Amino acid sequence: MERVRSASGMALALLACSNLALAGNYQSSVALPVIHSKGYLHTAELPVSRHAPAAAAIKNVSWNWNVAGWPQRLEVHLCQGDSLCLNVSRQRTGSTAFFDNQLASRKFYYTMKIGNAGRVPVAGQQGRITVDW
Repeated sequence: MERVRSASGMALALLACSNLALAGNYQSSVALPVIHSKGYLHTAELPVSRHAPAAAAIKNVSWNWNVAGWPQRLEVHLCQGDSLCLNVSRQRTGSTAFFDNQLASRKFYYTMKIGNAGRVPVAGQQGRITVDW
């Protein structure tokens, strides 16, 4: 009986440790571009951490981006892949489950554009993300 109890205890501890090993996060940042032209889509790629497991599924993404001032007609999106984009134009800092279950090892990028009625130049500063899996 004692041997069975210790074996099941070890199995439970091993299972708990393996689940902890699967959880993690990485942070990434990029210098955002200076926008000189209206209507042109600018892209700024965020490097992926080499420590992100290839099969890890995202649980949450937090972001922070900044430009000088608050330009009218500025569109900012946080994207992963070709078509998975979240409009973050009016929220410079936030957190979302929008990217849940996507691969943490895939690149994120910001897109920025000033509409035709906006003013240029717009000085990009920093774009940051934290990806939790």
